[in-house]
Amino acid sequence: MKKIDMHGHIVFIDTFNKAGEYGPEYVKEDGIWKFKVGPYVAEVPGNADPAESMYKMNDPDWFKSELDRVGIDMLGITGSPLLYFYWTPLDLAVKFHELQNNCMSKFCAVHPDRFFWMPSLPMQNIDAAIAEIKRTAPLGAKGVNIGSDVTVRGLDDPAMWPFYQTLVDNKLAIFIHPYPKPMAKGEKEKYHLSWVTGYTSQETDAFATMVLGGVFDDFPDLKVYVTHGGGFTPYQIGRIEGAWKSKNPGVRCKKSVYEYKKNFYFDILVHDDKARRFLVDSWGPDNLVIGSNYSGWNWADEFKYLPQLGLSIADQEKISFRNAERLFNLAPGGGTQQKKAA
Repeated sequence: MKKIDMHGHIVFIDTFNKAGEYGPEYVKEDGIWKFKVGPYVAEVPGNADPAESMYKMNDPDWFKSELDRVGIDMLGITGSPLLYFYWTPLDLAVKFHELQNNCMSKFCAVHPDRFFWMPSLPMQNIDAAIAEIKRTAPLGAKGVNIGSDVTVRGLDDPAMWPFYQTLVDNKLAIFIHPYPKPMAKGEKEKYHLSWVTGYTSQETDAFATMVLGGVFDDFPDLKVYVTHGGGFTPYQIGRIEGAWKSKNPGVRCKKSVYEYKKNFYFDILVHDDKARRFLVDSWGPDNLVIGSNYSGWNWADEFKYLPQLGLSIADQEKISFRNAERLFNLAPGGGTQQKKAA
């Protein structure tokens, strides 16, 4: 059975120290490896020297051999969510995202049958974000990668409507991945909890904000992939439904919250057998994919769990590759069309 993994990150060496005071860079302080992005400092989980793995992962031939080793046919690539830079000056963000997106385009073009990519965008300015969509779509971008609240405006802000229209016009899906909330202010945290539990909270908020804000009433064809099992959404959707039923202030959606499930795709990266089974039962195989956080701190081979979920072969195929092909317009044979970055 073919295997498409939607969720992999690469930090490109060519982007290091290209964002002025925001770096990014790896440093070793007091014997501890850290990733620094402006005032935000994140200790590297496990304190492993990142240099060797970084150089390997920047080599598409080596990375292809790793996909062969673990049995993945195709991997979706995005930049690190630590590098959204929504809180930086616009000109810096525009230049950085252009550089990072060019790196992704060139990387994936080496093996277009094994890699596809989704650009990051300068979301602090919608016109600039739209311009980058239009620039990267001809380069082979298969969607767009944004944060769960895009910092300066909510996902339900009417200012986002031209952005959504551009995505619909170009048949591009959204890949929503949270970022550590403390990083914009350089705040310290314990246990990387903004990653561990903060991400899942943000993902739930993203779902609720877009649905209750009426986004899909105006853009019924817009598709959204949310990482980490959609956060708490599958387990608390009834509570979100209550906001619609009770006509909470500002709610704009015209239908039951459950009616918008078809617009959302979640991966099954929930790290627990019972939670995974509940996710499959509640969300259904038509709107689930594999997204493993490949190269991330909590990577897990989610493909191995498919045979344990009591699904038919046809439904296993949907989660393993067919939904991904449909969502990101991937050629059924496994390839994508890529043009070289300028």
